[in-house]
Amino acid sequence: MRKQDKDLNVKPEALLWLDFETTGTDRDCSLPLEVGMECTDVLGEHSYGSLHRIIRPDCLDLLDMSPIVFSMHTDNGILFELLNGSAGNDCVGAVANAVEEYLESLSQRFTLVPAGTNVDFDIDFLKRLDLNPDRWLSYRKFDLTTLRRYLTFLDCPEDPYKTHAGTHRVRDCIRRDINDYIRYRKLLKGARW
Repeated sequence: MRKQDKDLNVKPEALLWLDFETTGTDRDCSLPLEVGMECTDVLGEHSYGSLHRIIRPDCLDLLDMSPIVFSMHTDNGILFELLNGSAGNDCVGAVANAVEEYLESLSQRFTLVPAGTNVDFDIDFLKRLDLNPDRWLSYRKFDLTTLRRYLTFLDCPEDPYKTHAGTHRVRDCIRRDINDYIRYRKLLKGARW
């Protein structure tokens, strides 16, 4: 039985905001360095908890990173955190266990709809942690990239990308996405363009 059939109208939906920071944009070769998740109600107004972990790769070749990615992760402190991280607590296996426990706990109460910016990218990195996201996540997705592009196509007077200069840390990206979602809802609700 598919998860979406089993969960149909049994549990309330909640948005699971996902973000990974990685060594690049290649879903198969780039390494995950940080994962963050926050579960909210479908309006993004109430949080049901969050998870944040750095991921210390078994082997990280800094020369494999583009200069832009290296500079970004040096500036935002991820590389420093990885150097000072625990080989036991921050390794891929330990982080995967923490993510699994978090998702297992939430999925008992909610139908989890993955949400965020380019959410398929982040789901692929859950799989890179040797997890099966289909166990916990709805087949439905809420990708803010689609909503941002839609607002652009509508000639929305407000720039949907104006808040995107940030630290490239998962907590900041998730908070930005939630705040943007709340703002976009208000924009669309009162739209008279």
